[in-house]
Amino acid sequence: MTEQDQILSFLRMTGPTLPSKVAKSIKTEILFASAHLSDLASQKKVKISNLKIGGSPLYYLPGQEAQLYNFAAGNLNPKDFQVLELLKEQKILREADLDLLPRVALRGLKDFAIPIQVNVGGQAELFWKFHLLSEEETNRQLDALLNPSPEQLPLEAPPAPLSPEPPLVAHNDRQQTFATAPGVEKSDLPLKKPRPRKAETTIDFLHDIERFFKKMDIALDQKETLRKNAELNFLIRIPSLVGETMYFCKAKNKQRCDEKDLAAAYMEAQVKKMPLLFLYTNELNKKAQEMLESGAFANVIVKKIG
Repeated sequence: MTEQDQILSFLRMTGPTLPSKVAKSIKTEILFASAHLSDLASQKKVKISNLKIGGSPLYYLPGQEAQLYNFAAGNLNPKDFQVLELLKEQKILREADLDLLPRVALRGLKDFAIPIQVNVGGQAELFWKFHLLSEEETNRQLDALLNPSPEQLPLEAPPAPLSPEPPLVAHNDRQQTFATAPGVEKSDLPLKKPRPRKAETTIDFLHDIERFFKKMDIALDQKETLRKNAELNFLIRIPSLVGETMYFCKAKNKQRCDEKDLAAAYMEAQVKKMPLLFLYTNELNKKAQEMLESGAFANVIVKKIG
């Protein structure tokens, strides 16, 4: 029996395991055991978890996915584990119904949370399903979620009775009609003063961004204007010690950027499988700053410009 056959036999008995235990089983160095496991993974005979145990992934056979959950509780961030428990209980979660932190957590639970795009009313919506859910059960759960039965719909309270309003009396004066309540003279009505128009100011947002790119030696590959002088997307190349790195850049010109702006940009970068450069002009709210400090967003650079 070859060493790789021994490894497969060991995995059948133990389930998901670490390279160190495989090395001990076949009586070899961990380096050689890891090489065998990588080769088996390339042959699709073995799978590798995204979940890390002390910095090392788990290796397991196809069909042993359910056993990964046994390693989640002690090796996931407690908040991520709470999201996993919610997904395991409800089977399917709708992205639009979730707060920011669960959305971020689901993107990190790659072993357990599977994204699915569903056409709802002509628009694509993102849902997350528990990894062990069958296709038939997924369709059934989605149908129940999107088309609830009458028994599941909340009962509406009867509308409150409208209070009677005093009759209005029309006064005609100089071809203008005013409606007033009895006992109120026209002269008593407050006159609205025209508001002075604010001087229109045009901020060349794109010029500020390009000036920032030039200052930081950033090469621009692609530009997309979503809202003129307000929101732009870029694909850029940022210099580093090992060469240029491709980034997705989101630039927003608004009075105050919040955690939702940051999370939306992060999700766009995740879809493109790129790190994020987030540029803003005025303020970043406290919650967004706290999320950055907590490490909720990986591979993100945030800079103020202008």
